Amino acid sequence: MYEIAGKKIASTLAEIVDPAHTALLIWDMEYAIAPNAFNYKDLLPKLQELSALARRAGVRVFYSVQTGFDLAKEEAGVWVRIRMKRAKVSDPNQLLSEKEDPHDREIVAELTPQPQDIVFHKRRPDGFIGTDLDLMLRSNGIKTLLIGGVATEGGVEGTARSARNHGYDVVVLKDCVGSRNRELHEMALKLMEQTFFEVVSAADISSIWDRK
Repeated sequence: MYEIAGKKIASTLAEIVDPAHTALLIWDMEYAIAPNAFNYKDLLPKLQELSALARRAGVRVFYSVQTGFDLAKEEAGVWVRIRMKRAKVSDPNQLLSEKEDPHDREIVAELTPQPQDIVFHKRRPDGFIGTDLDLMLRSNGIKTLLIGGVATEGGVEGTARSARNHGYDVVVLKDCVGSRNRELHEMALKLMEQTFFEVVSAADISSIWDRK
């Protein structure tokens, strides 16, 4: 531990990810999103193993689920344009014909939340915007947030930056995050690493929690 003016500050990865004050956030591992990642088949078993270990170690597990605004009544113009670009349409009215399958918003079966886990809904690629995530974390005495899931350059990075700005230690699980775009995935990991986030492997965390 470091110490400054009587305040103790974690100085090692083991201190940062102590199960007593750490939560694991599994980001957007829904059928509509996660299987599109280029590395989905690689990251999925790692997240399975780490989430199971987290529960055994007493680490709280959180899941995010994307919930869209009603396009006609609620959505902001900037996000209408983004959705148009994603859908490759030139008229926003074309988006109104999209039908959403409820199955798409279910967490993939391999990562089914357990009764003690916390599932929250969000509308932006940032877990702290318009949600109670910060309140839930603080209510559970959480100081460190581990993040895995999809997409690296979207909600993973967005939430990591917001979490740090809220005062949390943040650990990004480099082999448990993914994207449909390999280049953006690698760029996001490199940027987070070079801006002083803890970017580590699932094995790095497992080796610490296995000793607990």
